[in-house]
Amino acid sequence: MQKWSVSKVFSQYVVPFLPALAAGVFLFAVPPAGIAIILAYFAAPLMRLFHDGFKIPRTLSTLLSMGVMIGAIAGLSFMVTQSLMDTLAAAERHLEPLTGSQDWSGVAISFLRDHVLTAGYALVEHAVSFSALLFQQVFTLFIFLVAFFFALRETGKDRFWFLVYFPKTMRCQAHRLFKKAGELAGQFFSIEVRLFCLTFLLLVIGFFALSFSSPVGTAFFIALSDSLPFLGIGLFLFPMILFYFYTGDLLYGSALLLLYCLALLSRQFGESYLWASAFRVQPVHAFLITASSFYLFGLPGILLTPFLMHIAMKVKGHPGFTGR
Repeated sequence: MQKWSVSKVFSQYVVPFLPALAAGVFLFAVPPAGIAIILAYFAAPLMRLFHDGFKIPRTLSTLLSMGVMIGAIAGLSFMVTQSLMDTLAAAERHLEPLTGSQDWSGVAISFLRDHVLTAGYALVEHAVSFSALLFQQVFTLFIFLVAFFFALRETGKDRFWFLVYFPKTMRCQAHRLFKKAGELAGQFFSIEVRLFCLTFLLLVIGFFALSFSSPVGTAFFIALSDSLPFLGIGLFLFPMILFYFYTGDLLYGSALLLLYCLALLSRQFGESYLWASAFRVQPVHAFLITASSFYLFGLPGILLTPFLMHIAMKVKGHPGFTGR
């Protein structure tokens, strides 16, 4: 019988995860620098495009890449906030005339207006307050910008430059771990972006056809919220469908119900086939893994999906399951 010493167990089961643990501790202890390093890792292809593709000097390429990344994040944040405000304003205009009724439906609509809309406006207020606070934290912002500049400049030469701070005996393991994690994260964001574009396009076409006010902003916000799998899109379309059915506008209610079913089915089929294609598994397996990860782990399960897909791919290719 094999004897397991404490040192052997530690080296086999604990040491391989020390790089990830060290990265987590650093990110928690120094968030501006940690976030800057992570952002620089994913901005490396853009940096190389400017430097290698357009032959722009490295320092200028770094500044251009920083400007593009920060501008994209700021633009996305502004679009989300503006879309949320447009959606809340439109919902409030439609709900206001119906809140005087004392029957159960009128009470429900009053509750929706007083609580859900209030929560939405509170979210907008927190977003604005966070933006103001971010610019007030001059020192934190300065650390982030400087760390982002140097990290991106080094990442343009070597994406794993930070491994010099790991012990020599751990560098190979850390390199494999960070490389695989980066690949899985890249696949996750690539699939989510394509699913977002699919849902956004369907909603924009549907809202334009129905002559909605702020169709682009509303479609953008709902599509972004649909990053939650399965009934994520129903969190906003269901109340809209019930509203039109309640007010007797069966045409709009039926059209929105059809749009909901079309967007939901397109999202689910697209998600299953994209995951299946990325990890070479059957679409039904991809669907079951996505469903299980969400229902077992909740929101964190969304981020665990690529890792579970990778495990499924490895298990499928194992000789014990292939019969070789």
